[in-house]
Amino acid sequence: MSDVTPSYGEALAWLYSFSDTERTGKFTGKFTGKFSRDREDNIARIRALLALLDDPQRAYGVTHIAGTKGKGSTAALLASIVRAAGVSTGLYTQPDLHTFRERIQLDGRVISEAEVARLVPAVRAATEALDPTLGSLITYDVATALAFLAFREAGMRHAVVEVGLGGRLDATNVVDPMATAITSISYDHMEVLGHTLTEIAREKAGIIKPGVPILTSARAPEALEAIARSAAERGAPLVRIGPEGATDCVYTYTPGAASSEGQWFNVHTPSGDYADLELALLGEHQIENATLAVALAETLRDAGLPLDEEAIRRGLRETRWPARLQVVGRAPWIVVDAAHNADSFARLLAALRRHFAFERLILVIGVLADKDLPGIAEAVAAGAVDLAIATTVANPRAQPAAAIAAALREAAPALETRVYAGSAAALTEALREAGPRDLICVAGSVYFAGEALRWLASRPETIPGAIEIAGVDH
Repeated sequence: MSDVTPSYGEALAWLYSFSDTERTGKFTGKFTGKFSRDREDNIARIRALLALLDDPQRAYGVTHIAGTKGKGSTAALLASIVRAAGVSTGLYTQPDLHTFRERIQLDGRVISEAEVARLVPAVRAATEALDPTLGSLITYDVATALAFLAFREAGMRHAVVEVGLGGRLDATNVVDPMATAITSISYDHMEVLGHTLTEIAREKAGIIKPGVPILTSARAPEALEAIARSAAERGAPLVRIGPEGATDCVYTYTPGAASSEGQWFNVHTPSGDYADLELALLGEHQIENATLAVALAETLRDAGLPLDEEAIRRGLRETRWPARLQVVGRAPWIVVDAAHNADSFARLLAALRRHFAFERLILVIGVLADKDLPGIAEAVAAGAVDLAIATTVANPRAQPAAAIAAALREAAPALETRVYAGSAAALTEALREAGPRDLICVAGSVYFAGEALRWLASRPETIPGAIEIAGVDH
């Protein structure tokens, strides 16, 4: 790549020339010859990189969101609310479904190829000027720097930033937020974050900043204790969100009617009540995420952003978040979801019964090897699935289909389970097997959801316009 503006393909190739641990799970080395990286040095490394870019993350207000499940949905909901109020809003999330560009959104639109290509040379120059003794960068580091720079260059007034992994040592944990949030805590990434909910919550609580409000929808007692302890140590006001009747929560929600197209709910807040809020996202867990977004919106309003009730209602109503109980077919029902741990599978399967009427439930499942496969299998066993079709995700970290099937058969011996090596064959079999009154659910990984959506986009069974793909990089 020369000093002239690269093509988007060249810019993307440079971004992925670093170790892309999300897709490979491995470090491969960059610039230093031998790969050298200590997680404890992450924050010093990213701070130094951003300083070389004149600290773009300080040019706008930030809301910082961590959690095991729901952080991406909560971020999307809040960004939609802030944008509905007329405030220019950046959104940074990960991973993506189809194109790297999905990770960086500017006022609700995916960043363009031209914008990425224009900004990459500045980020590249900063990486080349970085002190090599700080250790090696990974793709996520440079992507985070690119996002922060993109928000500044586009004149965003506020940015909603989702943590990638954990919180304490995540590359995003260099922001000075107006508010922070931690969504539900469950078991995931235990090899990095710890093997107890206390250890996992402690890592996520690393985003808490002195004096900055911390809002959480976490419910597990051991996770809450870790979050509360961190908040107290840093003098950060702790605000809790929970279901109706949770006397220890100042924001509570009550689910209402539900259909295949959306749901309604009420929220009680310290300043009053919101009745009949409309949410396009499906699943009771999304009501929890939406209530957290409402609480964050009120916190930001108290800090000076012009977020009124109309913006909250409109933002929730207009939020669309792909691969989160995304309905792409009706006869049979076809639903694609990014569930990838035991807790998210349990919530997904419960949501299917809440929002849809169907005869048989056919699950097409593909997961990554570093996930809790026995836990996922137990959730499937409890979910009244009629047929499971296991497949191998097209990802270096994929769990073999045969191993998925073996775990399902051990957890649910009576469940009919079939094995197909590739997603196209598995989805073809599901469509062949399903009657018009059945429901096909595709789940197990964000990467598998992306694969499935790309394949389904051209199928006659798919609802026209139900799948929008801004581009395909992988």
